Amino acid sequence: MKVGIIGAGAGGYACTAYFTYLGHDVTLYNRKLDADVALKPIEKFGGISIIGNRALTNIPDFVPIDKNKLTTDIKKAVEGADIILNITPASGHEFYAKEVAPYVEDGQVITCYGKGGGALTYARVFRELGVDKDVYLSDTNTLPFGVSKMGFLGFDPNVIRIEAPTNNFILGGFPSKDLDKAYNLQKKLFPNYSIRRGKNVLETLLVDYNALTHPPPMICNAGRIEAGDRSFHLFGRDALTPAVVEMINALDLERKALSEKLSIPYHSLAEEVLIVGWNPPYGMYAKGKEDKVLPLYEALHTEYLEVCEGPFSLGVRQFTEDVPHGLVTYSSLGDMLGVETPVSDAIVNLTGAMLKTDFWAVGRTVEKLGINPKWSLDELNKFLDEGHV
Repeated sequence: MKVGIIGAGAGGYACTAYFTYLGHDVTLYNRKLDADVALKPIEKFGGISIIGNRALTNIPDFVPIDKNKLTTDIKKAVEGADIILNITPASGHEFYAKEVAPYVEDGQVITCYGKGGGALTYARVFRELGVDKDVYLSDTNTLPFGVSKMGFLGFDPNVIRIEAPTNNFILGGFPSKDLDKAYNLQKKLFPNYSIRRGKNVLETLLVDYNALTHPPPMICNAGRIEAGDRSFHLFGRDALTPAVVEMINALDLERKALSEKLSIPYHSLAEEVLIVGWNPPYGMYAKGKEDKVLPLYEALHTEYLEVCEGPFSLGVRQFTEDVPHGLVTYSSLGDMLGVETPVSDAIVNLTGAMLKTDFWAVGRTVEKLGINPKWSLDELNKFLDEGHV
């Protein structure tokens, strides 16, 4: 297939390398503002180097990338693509939807990787701009890889580490009745993965691993992080202690209440860790262990998560993305549905105070997703399934 990738972060690098290795025609786009940091390393070294866990992918340790497949021209990435992948932080979804809008073509699939809700943002922007192309919108609840760029640790800047492939990620479509086309293309991109079909795009939005697991240890270890403690690991046993895990579990119970209100399938976060295969002794890679349920503390303490270094400052995506585009959205959806979200609300307020930022003002509400908070549950479900009320 012809694949256009928007965003040359760690996720963009991993997908560019993997899809190129599989034989797809991949173009990687990044905006000019930071193209020297994002694209130049691939051009300099002639490709992307991969270390870490290659389970499910069999990807080699180096994938050559044609420099002509690197671009700062969004038109070049979009035109003629079978599928367009937005692999940027959720804060960039609206911006890139506006950038993509003039060039989309009938029959194209657009999928936002990393955080659910992107399909709704694209749909709202396209409506506002009068885009009348027959485009299929979708998003996932997480990246297809747990992956980090390794330049900050002294590696060459074209090196990424795959901590774990995210098997069994969730794909949602907007409207959900049109999910088949996006699903079939994702299966071509990930031939060795199992991919879950989301009931709708609120399922991908709610099963937000990062929003659940990042802010609590960030808040509870703020002193170490702000001091730049180089021994800090967000999921380390001295950072993700039992009390911190209890805060994560409280967030997960709020997610459960939202899911039940929406009749969306719910698996506890501990079960999710097993489903996606992030706990190797007990996860999906260990045959016969699929039905074993671990306590959340044990489930989160896996070599795939504990290995991740840092962060070493507070103004990072674990706060600046996961709070306004994760927990604010939980809270806004809770207000609409009559579901209490006191822990989410408290974390939004605390992180806002720490970073001197009004996350309630800049965060992603249901209105910003194109949802009318006055809709009934039946109207909301009709909108999600059919694209209109």
